[in-house]
Order: sequence, then structure tokens, then C-alpha cells
Amino acid sequence: MKEIIKKYFEYFSNKDIQMLKNLFSKNVSLKDWEINANGFDEVVQANIKIFNNVETIKVSLVEYYENKKSCVCLIDILVNKKQTLKVIDVIRFDENNKILEISAYKQ
Repeated sequence: MKEIIKKYFEYFSNKDIQMLKNLFSKNVSLKDWEINANGFDEVVQANIKIFNNVETIKVSLVEYYENKKSCVCLIDILVNKKQTLKVIDVIRFDENNKILEISAYKQ
């Protein structure tokens, strides 16, 4: 799963929605301090909205913990090369190792 997570953050940092789509389950959900998106189309649109609202975004994986089909990622998100957000992502996978749920918590 760690390799999938690394790809997820790489694609997110590159604003590569096409590659992100390949990682998502059809039933994916995304919840954070501003977003609550359920289902593939809603999550894709939520990501597109994030990408459209920033000039640049870069995710750095600081710590990683894994248990069965879930992982916890402590990440730094650099927005527009000047604002750093410290975030905890809890990511769950389905039986096909597709991302099923992303819950993000700002520290």
C-alpha cells in the first residue's frame, strides 16, 4: 500500500487527475475540514476544484503507518510555494487495493 500512497501524493502534487482516477475505487469518499464528497465523480470534481484554486501544491510524506487495508499518513502540504499545512490523512483501501476512503485532518 505504501507504493500506492506514494503515487497518490505524487499525482496529487502534479495535479494529475487522470492518474488519480486510476487509484480511486468507484465508491471512494473524501472528507476534510471543507469537503465531504462521496462517490467517484464527486471526489474527482472535488480534486479538480482544489487544483483550480491553487497555483501549486506539493505533498510531502513525513510519517507512514499501515494496518491491514488502512494507513495513516502525516503529511506537509505546501500551497503556492509559501503556505505549509500539516495534515493527517487516514486512507482506507478496498479489496482491489483501490482508494476507498480519504479522511484528512488539519493539525
